[in-house]
Amino acid sequence: MKKVIAYLSQEVSGISLSIFRISFGIILFLQSLYWFIIGFIQNNIIEPTFLFPFIKGLEPLSEPLMNFGLNGLLLISPILIISNKFHRTGLVIYLCSFSYLWLLCQGYFNNHYYLISIICLLLSFTKTPFSKSEKIKIPKLHLYSLQGLIIIVYFIAGINKLNPYWLIDIQPMTYILSEAGLEKTSLFIPFFSYLGLFFDLLIGPILIIKKTRFFGLISSFLFHLFNFFIFLLIGGEIGFFPFLMISTLILFIDPINIEKRILKNNARLLYRQQFNKVVAYFFLVFFFFQIIIPFRHILFKGYVDYNGIGQRFSWRLKNMYKEPKTNGLIEFTVLTLNNDTVSTFNLFNIEKANITLTDRQKTNLIYYPNMIPVFAKKTEKYFQEIINNNEFNFIIKGNCEIGFMGGESTFLFNSQLDLTKITTSTYKTNTWLNRLK
Repeated sequence: MKKVIAYLSQEVSGISLSIFRISFGIILFLQSLYWFIIGFIQNNIIEPTFLFPFIKGLEPLSEPLMNFGLNGLLLISPILIISNKFHRTGLVIYLCSFSYLWLLCQGYFNNHYYLISIICLLLSFTKTPFSKSEKIKIPKLHLYSLQGLIIIVYFIAGINKLNPYWLIDIQPMTYILSEAGLEKTSLFIPFFSYLGLFFDLLIGPILIIKKTRFFGLISSFLFHLFNFFIFLLIGGEIGFFPFLMISTLILFIDPINIEKRILKNNARLLYRQQFNKVVAYFFLVFFFFQIIIPFRHILFKGYVDYNGIGQRFSWRLKNMYKEPKTNGLIEFTVLTLNNDTVSTFNLFNIEKANITLTDRQKTNLIYYPNMIPVFAKKTEKYFQEIINNNEFNFIIKGNCEIGFMGGESTFLFNSQLDLTKITTSTYKTNTWLNRLK
C-alpha cells in the first residue's frame, strides 16, 4: 500500500484535467440550458402528481424555487466550472444541486446522471487553472482517479453484458436496432451486439497502453457518435452522455504531448498542488465501493434486469428490454374492503383518476417494479384525501403482462395481490414478483 501511495503522490502535468474540466463544464451548461428551454423541472418535478424519491422524505422545494432557483444554479455553476478562479466552487454547487434533482424521483433517473455527480465530486478535489503560458502540477492520484472511473464504467458495463440474453438472444440490441430501421434478421444486429460487448471490455486497456491508444481514441469517438445517432433515431433517453464520454478521452492523452502542442516554450510554473494522504485513502475506499456496489444484485434472488433490484448505480447501460403486453402498460383497480370498485385505470388513461405521471415514470414502473407498491400506497393516500378520510383503507390490484427480452409473455405479479399491503422489505427485494420463466 505504501508503494501505491508513493506512486500516486508523484507529480504529473494537470493540463489534461484542465481541458477536461472546461469541456465538462460546457457539456453541463448545454444540458442545463436544454433542460431550461424544454421545462425539464416543471415537466418532471412540478407537474406529476407523485414523485418516487431515492431518499425517504426528500421533497421538492416550492415551484418558484425549483423553476428559478434550481434552474439558476444549474445554469450558473457550469459557468463557474469553466472559469479558472471559481471552478471548484462551481463543481460543488453543481454536484449538490444536480444530485438533489435526480434524487427527487426514480422515474426519470439515468445511470449517466450518477456518473456526472461522481465526476463533479472527483474533480472538486483538484485545482486546475488553465493557461497557455503557465504550467500546473498535480499528484498522479487526481488524473488516475478520473481515468480509473471511466475504465470501471466501461469494464463493468462489459461484464454486465456477459449473459445469455445479450450473447444468445441478442437482446436488447435486436429491439433497439429494429426500432432504428434494421430488419430483425439482419446480421448487423449480432455484429453490433458483440461489438458493444468487446468495446466495453477492452477499451480501458486499449486507452491505457501507449501503442494502442490512438486506435482507442478514434474507435471510442466513433462508437459514442454512432450511439448518439442511433438513440436519436429511436427517441431513446441518452441525452448528452455520448459527448460526455467523448470528452473523457482527453484524460488518456499523454499530458506531456498536450503541453508541447498548447503551452508556450517559455511557460513557467503557475501552481503545484500538494499530495494529501487523507484524500488518497478516501479515493481508494471510494473506488473499492464503486467496484463492489454494481454487483450487489447477487445478494438477491432473481435476475437483476427483470426484478430491478441492484440495477441502478451498476452501469447496466441499456441492458434490459421489457415489452408491455397489457393495454396501458399496467391496469389498476381501486376497491373498497367490501370489493366495491372505486376506479379502474391504466397508465395510458391515468387521467381518469385525475393522476398525472410523466411517460418516463410510466415506463419505469415496469422497468423498476419496486416503484409499483410505492405508487399503490401513494394512490391509496390520494383517494383517502378525496373522501377526506385518512383511515379508510382501499384495495389496489394490478394487472401487468410483459415479454422480457423478447421472450414469452409472463405476468409480472399476481393480479389478485393487494399492492398496498406489500411491506417495505418485500418491495425493496421484489420477492412479491412472479418468477421469471
